[in-house]
Amino acid sequence: MELDFRKLYVTKLFDFSKEDEELFFTIYEQLSAIYDISMTDIEDSPYHQFKPQKIDFLHEPKLCYKMTTKNKSSTFYLFIVNSIGTTIRGARTTDKYDSLEVWGLKEMKEEFGFISINRKKLADRIAGMFSNFKVNFKENKDFKDFYVLGSDPSKTMAFLNPDRKEIIKSIADEDFKIEVKNNIAGLRISKALSIENTLIVSKFLAEV
Repeated sequence: MELDFRKLYVTKLFDFSKEDEELFFTIYEQLSAIYDISMTDIEDSPYHQFKPQKIDFLHEPKLCYKMTTKNKSSTFYLFIVNSIGTTIRGARTTDKYDSLEVWGLKEMKEEFGFISINRKKLADRIAGMFSNFKVNFKENKDFKDFYVLGSDPSKTMAFLNPDRKEIIKSIADEDFKIEVKNNIAGLRISKALSIENTLIVSKFLAEV
């Protein structure tokens, strides 16, 4: 890790606890051994092209890292995201950070429309009965454990080529969601920020 890393980004870290800061630095050290990494402004990432038009104040990216593989073959972005919980009535449970998550985005060379992919759950089976965007994988038994929505079936199948299917099947966590919006692919793991989750998201985006 660069010796001046803490001083250089102190203004970006003042909102976080000491425990959070130590986790950030540990993650930075782990990632920098595998990738070329630099902190960048969120405005200089694909986030604003990817985010929904309706702003979700319960999920707010706080830090952004630009990542490049050592052989320069792939570039992507990691985000430390603040997730605030709500009560049943929708009220915020706290004014502080409920939890932090890691999300990632990558600009692709092709345009794929809208795609959503996650491991299949009971709720997905029910929702699929009423969705016009569900992609039928009856003939793709190797991918039957995943729930896939796509705005354009042919583009969805182009994205889900054999190599990408293997990359998705190898994701070492059940609680992930992949979304593709046009030429930007994203991966989110809906669990508290950890070194393990950060490495999972990084590996997926480097390979996809």
